[in-house]
Amino acid sequence: MKRKAMPHELTRRHWLAGAGAALAFSQVGGALAQSRKKVIVIGAGMAGLSAARLLADRGYQVEIVEARDRIGGRIHTTRDLGAPVELGAGWIHGIKGNPVTGLAKKAGARLFVTDDDKMEIMRPGGREVPDREANAAEARYKRILDQIDDTLEEKDDISLKAAIEQRNPAFLQNPLNAWTLASDIESDMGEDASRISAYWHDEDGAFSGSDAVLPDGYDRLLPLLAQGIRIYFESVVAQIAHTPDRVIVKTTSKSFEADFAICTLPLGVLKGGSVSFDPPLPSLLQQSIARIGVGAVIKASLVFEGAHWRSTPHAFGNVSPIHGRWPLFVNVKAFAGKNILTAMASGDFAARAESMSAADLQADLLAALSDMFGKSLPRPSGFSASCWSKDEFARGAYSVIPPGVTPGDFDLFKAPQTGRLFFAGEHTDFEYHGTVHGAYLSGQRAADAIVRQG
Repeated sequence: MKRKAMPHELTRRHWLAGAGAALAFSQVGGALAQSRKKVIVIGAGMAGLSAARLLADRGYQVEIVEARDRIGGRIHTTRDLGAPVELGAGWIHGIKGNPVTGLAKKAGARLFVTDDDKMEIMRPGGREVPDREANAAEARYKRILDQIDDTLEEKDDISLKAAIEQRNPAFLQNPLNAWTLASDIESDMGEDASRISAYWHDEDGAFSGSDAVLPDGYDRLLPLLAQGIRIYFESVVAQIAHTPDRVIVKTTSKSFEADFAICTLPLGVLKGGSVSFDPPLPSLLQQSIARIGVGAVIKASLVFEGAHWRSTPHAFGNVSPIHGRWPLFVNVKAFAGKNILTAMASGDFAARAESMSAADLQADLLAALSDMFGKSLPRPSGFSASCWSKDEFARGAYSVIPPGVTPGDFDLFKAPQTGRLFFAGEHTDFEYHGTVHGAYLSGQRAADAIVRQG
């Protein structure tokens, strides 16, 4: 059975949402090294910027090649709707001891703590789920997950959905039970429960404390890391060649040569095979790249001239008869003062929503809101949406652990290739995979390894 003996606790780290890592850029070996060795960092997302910042502060020559025309990767804030709206990462998950909390403080970015208890759960027809029903559903949900924790052996790993149905075949037929699963683990993982490991889904790490959003935009954190570092934008990497002596990174327009390289390409891009490695990556690592899952998450926001909902809830739950259909609507008005609702969906419904036209997507959101609030709604005055699975430089939201995959698959990314090529990114560390702080810490780890080596 699992090593955890404690009762299962809801995380919801991706709707609102140990190591004690500090923001202070790593001081490996004490005083700053005065190395003039050169490092190429591939990707200007959180992992790449974290690694580049540490190395630049340690005296290395650092350059970043970035396929996009901006920094941040899957941190992407838009202000097109009159307030900062997150198309990608939206929360600091567990603010106590979290390095991203320290980064936010250093950047002077405001935090707004979101509260699970300040959510209204709505059934079709504008009927709010009473607290006693919501609490009973949560208790049932925690009970069945505890049963799985107590009885499932690692060698018998199956999907979370199958494990639930083995213990209670009717459990997910209850719409409120199904919504609890969709709003918690499926939203957290970005995947349908039929493709989530029942054994490993809750074995990763987490920082303690509440979750928080950044009302002025997550992108407020990025300039602090990028300051003074040369970044080549719109540089799409085609090949990474590495020998015991050097690394050559070839883009579609230019080649870069360095002593070391850190590859932070998202897992979805690595799966797609658009970047070749010379020599090829070890077969075990290639197998892990193929085996680890990549979730689908869509976030879509609507802005209205006036609010037709109560401004105090931090979020609204949508108990839809269609599983996974917009289970959560974040109330941006609660922390940014604008009449904006941001809907999120994961897994199968996210894939379905990503195939919709912009007009159909807006219509589906309005239909869901009409069901929730039991009335016709005015047309929105603005709309934005992210489709990370269709983004050629992401090809998915973040890593997922399906049945049969173990933390060892993630650990394979930690070994350097020919001593010159290192990997970083949220998908390279099981403990904090799928999070911004996981990406940040992986960049620190890869940069530390280079400092230790040379």
